[in-house]
Amino acid sequence: MEEIKPGNYYGLVRNDVLELLPKNLNHILDLGCGEGYTGYQAKLLTGAQVVGVEIQKNAYEAAKKRLDKVILGDIEALELDFPDGYFDCIICADVFEHLKNPWAVLDKVKIKLTSDGKILASFPNIQYISVILKILRDRFEYEEFGILDNTHLRFFTLYTIKKFFIEHGFELINIKENRNRGWQMNIFNLFTLGLLRKFSVSQYIVLAQKIPN
Repeated sequence: MEEIKPGNYYGLVRNDVLELLPKNLNHILDLGCGEGYTGYQAKLLTGAQVVGVEIQKNAYEAAKKRLDKVILGDIEALELDFPDGYFDCIICADVFEHLKNPWAVLDKVKIKLTSDGKILASFPNIQYISVILKILRDRFEYEEFGILDNTHLRFFTLYTIKKFFIEHGFELINIKENRNRGWQMNIFNLFTLGLLRKFSVSQYIVLAQKIPN
């Protein structure tokens, strides 16, 4: 089903994600490409051909101006008309949490990766302190944006992110944290010797590499 969001939801450049983008790429698949800004920046950084997939019609039309090819549709229903082993890298910036069956989609796109192809993905962290506090106050309520986005169907922690990839034939080669760096959280981490650091992470960005069969 098409998800419609207001404002600049589809027009962001995910520079935080692109920090982990590998070099020397030929073909990139950008799932949930929005208006194509992140994919276009990836194209500039690598010189690769970038193919986008987007479910929202207006964002799809905008992305066509920036990417080499854009496919309109739901990745859970689409059959990707590309040879197996075609893409060097697949970008999934805040995508898997929106899917009914992210495991099936991971298996679907894995086939389209080269033998050592990579997936660059970001995931909201359900263990983030603000969510924990809401649960403690019996206020687990969906919101327009953020970790409790009302279009999120799946929730992840670092443990389940690692499990998600490892059980489907990937090894994790880099993990980046988007973390609350306010002074209160820094003091909290200091006094707990970093043992509760995971509660200060709002999002994980992961680069995972396909393990050859």
